[in-house]
Amino acid sequence: MPTPFKKDSSLCDKCQQYGYCIAEDERNKLEALLQKYKAEKLKKITPLTEREISQWVPIRTTIKDASTKFGKKLQQAHELFHQDEFEQASYMYQDMLETRNDCDEVMIGLAASFYFLKKYEEASSVAIKINDSFHNKFPYRFTNCCEIKLNELAAEMVSKNELDDTETNENSDTTLLNKINSII
Repeated sequence: MPTPFKKDSSLCDKCQQYGYCIAEDERNKLEALLQKYKAEKLKKITPLTEREISQWVPIRTTIKDASTKFGKKLQQAHELFHQDEFEQASYMYQDMLETRNDCDEVMIGLAASFYFLKKYEEASSVAIKINDSFHNKFPYRFTNCCEIKLNELAAEMVSKNELDDTETNENSDTTLLNKINSII
């Protein structure tokens, strides 16, 4: 059914009927499905709970030099983390990482803090660097958990954009019909 609007030269004949590119709409739907599929696939491989992530950060520091200035600062960062002060803890962990980048306990705290701050990419990049022999599979499971969260966020954003686009298209269609009816 031809539309009574001015033709848009950037649209094909089929899309001219709708007034917007339907291929782009389909592509967005496929991207959302792909993101949901990736998230589901990762969930099946290595489910990880927030409790496990929280328990990954020790309540008391386990480093040998716990009585030093560095050890006391690390203990303070752990306490902040377990009081859900993730942003303050992350700043302390980052500061300590500048002076000692060989301490897994600092990287664990930083990765977990980033996770709870919803900074999943940063959390994953820190976790990859961890050489934690005690929890040898945990960094791998943690990075998969971050990927799950990123895919969920991406799928959520694509779905939200689709809803916004649908509402905009429905509103513009209704407005156009009202204008056409008022002319007739």
